[in-house]
Formats: sequence, C-alpha cells, structure tokens
Amino acid sequence: MEQLDLESEQIKEVYARFGLAIYQAQCLERQLAILLSTEYGPGPKKMTRYQYDELLQSFFVKTLGSLIKHLRQSVDIPDDLESILTEALKKRNWLAHHYFWEKAGKFMTEKGRIQMIRELQGIADFFNRIDQQLFEITHKWAERHGITEELLQRHLEELVRNA
Repeated sequence: MEQLDLESEQIKEVYARFGLAIYQAQCLERQLAILLSTEYGPGPKKMTRYQYDELLQSFFVKTLGSLIKHLRQSVDIPDDLESILTEALKKRNWLAHHYFWEKAGKFMTEKGRIQMIRELQGIADFFNRIDQQLFEITHKWAERHGITEELLQRHLEELVRNA
C-alpha cells in the first residue's frame, strides 16, 4: 500500500511539473506578444488605446513560432536571444507534442518519474528565465513612456478583483 501511495504521489507530481512547464511556456508567449506590441510596436503616441488593444490581441492568438518569426522580421535581435528563443520554441513544441509519448517507459518506474520531475522543473525554470528577460525589456519601455510601477500595480489589483 505504501508503494502505491508513493507511486500515486509521483504521478501527480509529474503532471503538476508538466503543467507548470506548459504554464511557463504560455507566460513566455504572452510576454513576447506584449513585447512586440510595446518595445517593438509603433509606440503609444502613434495609436489609440483601441488600436493598441487590437494589436495586442492579434499577437495573443499567434503561436510562439509565429511570434518569434515576427520579432525577427521587426528588429535585429542579439544572437544570444535568437538562440535562446529558438531553443525555447523547440522545447515548447517537444513538451506539448511529444513529451509523454517519448517518456512513457520512464513514467512507469519510480526512478524514471523522479528524472521526469527534475527535467520538467528545469524546463519550467528555463521558460521562466526567458520570460523574465523579456519582461525587463518591456518594463524599461513602460518606464520610458511614463507607465509607473504604481499604475501597473493598480491594474494588477483590478484584474485580481475582477477575477
């Protein structure tokens, strides 16, 4: 019975770590969309709020691959960021389309599940680091355009209240 409980807990942990990794990939996608509509977009003085919202929504429906392609076409991005985004796209696609199929054998053993948990945590951390790097660029853009931390915090609080 104890072995079954351990197995159940590990299985739940694998699924939880997978969920976290996919969530972090989605955060990266959203942050890249925000970056494309701010730092690499037309700028707040060149469009109305409605036009900005439309631009942002148009990016929100794009895949990570499409967003990266759009970024490449918009600006010259540093080689290190280019390679990181290329790796992120590969990891995201592999995770979403192949991960459990390729890991089916490992998923059946305690040792394999432990490896999967560590691997998934590493992937989640990888996506989170890139998301933070892009967030910093967006945050600097916001500061340059008078969008204060206080204003962002108010919007976040409103978002939470309305949830």
